[in-house]
Amino acid sequence: MKISRTARRIIGLVLVFSAVMMLAGCTSYDNFRRTFIDKETEDSNVIYVGVFEPQNGAYKEIGNQEIQGITLANSNYSNVKGVRVELVKVDTESDTNTAKAAIQDLIKMKPVAIIGSAEEANSMIAAEACEKAKIPMITPSASNPLITEDNPYAFRACITYNQRGTGLADYALNKLSSKKIGIVTIKNDSTLSSMRAAFKKVLKKNGKKQASIVLDESIEMNEFNMKKLAREIDQSGADTVFAPIGLEKVDLLFTQIEKLHRTDITFLGNQEWTAQGIINLSKKHPNIKLAFTSDNVLNSSDSSGKSLTAETQRFLIKYENQYGDNVEPTQNTVLGYDSYMLVINAINNARSLKPTDIKDALQNTNNLRCASGVFNFDKDGNPVRSVNISRVKDGKIITAYVTDSSTKAARMKKVNE
Repeated sequence: MKISRTARRIIGLVLVFSAVMMLAGCTSYDNFRRTFIDKETEDSNVIYVGVFEPQNGAYKEIGNQEIQGITLANSNYSNVKGVRVELVKVDTESDTNTAKAAIQDLIKMKPVAIIGSAEEANSMIAAEACEKAKIPMITPSASNPLITEDNPYAFRACITYNQRGTGLADYALNKLSSKKIGIVTIKNDSTLSSMRAAFKKVLKKNGKKQASIVLDESIEMNEFNMKKLAREIDQSGADTVFAPIGLEKVDLLFTQIEKLHRTDITFLGNQEWTAQGIINLSKKHPNIKLAFTSDNVLNSSDSSGKSLTAETQRFLIKYENQYGDNVEPTQNTVLGYDSYMLVINAINNARSLKPTDIKDALQNTNNLRCASGVFNFDKDGNPVRSVNISRVKDGKIITAYVTDSSTKAARMKKVNE
């Protein structure tokens, strides 16, 4: 039976409509629309910035917090010299296989720069793909030095674990005046090894402060014998303990420390403590003294007001107007915001929409004052900046100390135990 021309056209339209409706139900529809539907009507007065983040899966909370900051910054700075800036988002789904396909989809959209990801592994995937495509990328929060090392197209907004270790040692020596320091880390954790090595290096170089390491312990990931560890800390006489070991283990350790009546000890942790979990932990152990590194300086005390900038105030006003004054911005939201700020500044300074020119402008960032502080980059795309140390007070995370000097990241191959 022959089908008339009119019938064939109707069937064709139905098939196209069905395909579009199927795509509309998934995150790739926007990319489909940009590539095929809008290709002929594309507005030449638009700059596209890619957002490569997990919106679903295990890392969706962090990813969506970073997207919140990126979107907030875009609403504040939505054009460069009269040219509109539009965000193009893809979802990694917290999965490496999905991420590999997603970054290729995003690159096909020809963004001038890409922001993401919240995950270490997927940031490595993005960095490799962006280098091949010659598109600059900046990860808001992935700390692994290998993401940026020897890759001129990869940058990060957060500081590395090495820099965090340096900052915590500075805090122990110059703020706490620690004399006896204990160290507790996880065995076979390369990122914590980097942090621990940097912490110890500062202690050894600062002979004038006369601080000694009285305990140096590495525990297995599945070791929960915190009673024994607490006794070792007590017997060492430590007044400060560097213990970036995760909130669950720290909770168990604090319980045992309280039983030994050693609440005079200050415990130092990493940025993974900067979450609602540390606030809840402080309520559970109100007499335990703790401090941790954080890229969020928004709740700074008067003594550390040097880290606040005019952009900090703009961020706070915008965030409060959007979400109310009862919701505190997270560290990841601030880092997402600053990642966009760094990209938009580079686009402006490059005076070009060529990704290679924008990459060069990013590398040449000079004292850019963002929401979390002042930015410059080293040759590996890591920020050279002061380290912020936070603590919990009255149920809120506040800044307790900011290092006087800017801290540089060490390269992986130079970090030794």
